[in-house]
Amino acid sequence: MNFSNLGQRILSNAPVRRKLALLTGVIAVGVIVLSILAARMQYLDLHATRMATLRMQVETAQTILARYAALADSGELPEQQAQALAIETLAAARSASSDGYFTLLGTDGTMVMHPFRRDRAGRPLEDFRDKNGVNQYVEQVAAAQSGDGFFRYTSRKSSQSPPLVRETYAEIFQPWGWVITTGSYTEDVQKQALGFTAVMTVAGGLLVVLVLALSWLIGNRIVVARQRATAVAAAIAQGRLDNDTRCEGSDEPARLLHSMGQMQERLTAVIGAIRQMARLHAQGQTSHRIDSHTLPGDYGLMTEEVNTLVTDHVDTAMMVADLVQRYALGDLSQDAPRLPGEKARLSQAVDTVKANLAAVSGEITRLSQAAVEGDFSVRGDQSRFQYGFAVMIE
Repeated sequence: MNFSNLGQRILSNAPVRRKLALLTGVIAVGVIVLSILAARMQYLDLHATRMATLRMQVETAQTILARYAALADSGELPEQQAQALAIETLAAARSASSDGYFTLLGTDGTMVMHPFRRDRAGRPLEDFRDKNGVNQYVEQVAAAQSGDGFFRYTSRKSSQSPPLVRETYAEIFQPWGWVITTGSYTEDVQKQALGFTAVMTVAGGLLVVLVLALSWLIGNRIVVARQRATAVAAAIAQGRLDNDTRCEGSDEPARLLHSMGQMQERLTAVIGAIRQMARLHAQGQTSHRIDSHTLPGDYGLMTEEVNTLVTDHVDTAMMVADLVQRYALGDLSQDAPRLPGEKARLSQAVDTVKANLAAVSGEITRLSQAAVEGDFSVRGDQSRFQYGFAVMIE
């Protein structure tokens, strides 16, 4: 099946309002899809930015630890003192948000430093599990050792707050066998994405309402104009040429009505010209013709054909009148031309007039010749004639 032809058939049979409603529906679905995609892309972009920030913070901590490790390697500081100073430096480091802090974990499975729970230092990481049995510290070490570094788990900001998703990033500081981790709650990213989604939804909704309103206005404009144009065309087809075709604007519907009005004016002009010619001919002005050059295209051709028809009939009548005039004067030398079709009756009628006049003339001549010769017994053949001609011979 040719889906293109099927679609064209469906659309060709659908009213204009339904077509515009379909277009509005497609736009509405497109706006919804774009809003969802834009919101998703916004969330992914914000999330990627947050993850990049975590990675950058850990790299900064790597730089700090590397500085103290260099001091220990150079002998300026004992390694233990350098590690203690490094721990205090990272414990005091904070990001702009209160949940951004550094935790140091040992690859040997012990806690090195937690900035808020310093008492946990040296304890096995296996001691720290949440209510779901997840040991986020062990998982963060595993993530760092795998090279990926990212780990997500659920945690609470406080005992009264609901569980929230926390994203962490971890890297190993090889010289001391420490794992540097930092993390961030991502509910603000979700809020920003939801806010963006809300803005896109409102904007998309307003756009759909605007498109719907415009579709209604445009559809109403087109449908009303088409209905008027259809009514005018039907009226013209029925012979009514007094239709109102006025329309404001210069768009396609207005131009359609304007064209219908021009057609109506042309037809009115043609009919008026024909009526005027009929009236003048009835008054005896048989030489009047329609000025076809004032009418465009086939209107002019139509009036020219009317002129040709009238001229033919007038010329035929004038020809018959001329012959009858000659016959009335006694000139029977000319015959009537042979006219085609039904007009042949005119030729026959003129021929009959000529034949009867010639017969009467011949009969009168015969009687006159007999009288000249003194034979008054000769009588005319009255039976050959009718009406007045018979009376004349009698």
